[in-house]
Amino acid sequence: MINLITEGRSPLYTRHKDGNILSDKNKDILAGKEITFADGKTRTIKPLTIRNLRKFMAVVKDLKTEDTLSDADIDIMVEAAGIALATVDPELGNNKEKLEDVLDLRSFGELMSAAMGSDPSF
Repeated sequence: MINLITEGRSPLYTRHKDGNILSDKNKDILAGKEITFADGKTRTIKPLTIRNLRKFMAVVKDLKTEDTLSDADIDIMVEAAGIALATVDPELGNNKEKLEDVLDLRSFGELMSAAMGSDPSF
């Protein structure tokens, strides 16, 4: 729960349920982005923490940006998706077989955008 702080501070600040003060600019980060995957389940994806961003970037640095995808590229995509889903759905994020069954290109693109803190509708 987020409460508005009014004790002598600007109302542009909020207090997160754990007591941390956050700028209103961060409300969208707390809310996350809902994405419906190929299994029909909707999961709320939030931007990666710095720790997970390091893991994520180490994996995606080898991803090719050509129009064709090799098996190696798909393996990288699945591993990157697993990192992005690790805190949202750990069982899925840590199971490559299940992950391959619930990912499609649309949900993968939305997942990557949301995990990076971008608006996937662009």
